[in-house]
Amino acid sequence: MANPILSPELQAIEAQNRRDIRIVEARPKLMRVGFALAIIADVAMLAFFAFVIIGYVVSDSFTELRSAAGFDDNVAAMHAIAKGSDAQQLTLGSAKVVQGTATSYDFYATVKNPNADWYATFTYSFSAGGTVSRTEDGFVMPGEDKYLLSLGAKADSRPSSPSITLENIVWHRVNHHDAPDVPEWLTEHGNFLITAPTYAADIALANDKIGRTTFTVTNASPYSYWEPQFNVILERAGAVVGVSQATLSQFTAGEVRNSEVRWYGEIPLTATATVAPNVNFFDESSYMSPQGNQGIDPRDLLK
Repeated sequence: MANPILSPELQAIEAQNRRDIRIVEARPKLMRVGFALAIIADVAMLAFFAFVIIGYVVSDSFTELRSAAGFDDNVAAMHAIAKGSDAQQLTLGSAKVVQGTATSYDFYATVKNPNADWYATFTYSFSAGGTVSRTEDGFVMPGEDKYLLSLGAKADSRPSSPSITLENIVWHRVNHHDAPDVPEWLTEHGNFLITAPTYAADIALANDKIGRTTFTVTNASPYSYWEPQFNVILERAGAVVGVSQATLSQFTAGEVRNSEVRWYGEIPLTATATVAPNVNFFDESSYMSPQGNQGIDPRDLLK
């Protein structure tokens, strides 16, 4: 049967009904799509939020790690600086003994201060078997390599296997306000010109002969000293055969002194002597008063 021909008004109504039916049928699908899009949007927002949080935490952690590493580096650097400023230990040579007189012996050892800005004060003593030296006051200037001596230890026979003990070591850091250039400062204060010492075994004493070392010291420094001491070392073929000391009382600036040290006991026929100052230049009591007040030793006022 042929379809009836609808009027234009009815055709418009039919078309509208079909659209409404399609919309109604499509609404569940649209709701499902919208719901899915909403879920996707929520997941995206959550992912973004999580990314931001994780990025902040990770970035902050790296910042803290870098800060901690920087702090550790600073601590390590400060520790290295502190360690670098600490005084290094003294280098102490082995103790030795030589005969001083027929009934006494002299001990000696070398000590070296490797520090450029520190000097040390201490006490020391020697021992060998039943023989013990007296306790001596010692010191060593920055960069100095010197002898430590203890003379006149009584013994019936030559002591064997001597040893040295350092105690009461106190390190003093040089004040660079007073001594900006430490080596130059020490050179200026210890400017003693010592002529080549001579040695001769030419003094007759009863049936024996004793030796003597003579030398001249010029105080070329601008400072006057109360009792500067000088170590005198006697060597033969590179071996120490005698040690002694000479003290020059009230040795004023510019003064020239002749000094003599005598050797007893087992003396060699020939030997070479060396002389070196043994003065604590950082000890103010080593120096005499300025010109005009040099007649009184302030230490005498304490007696």
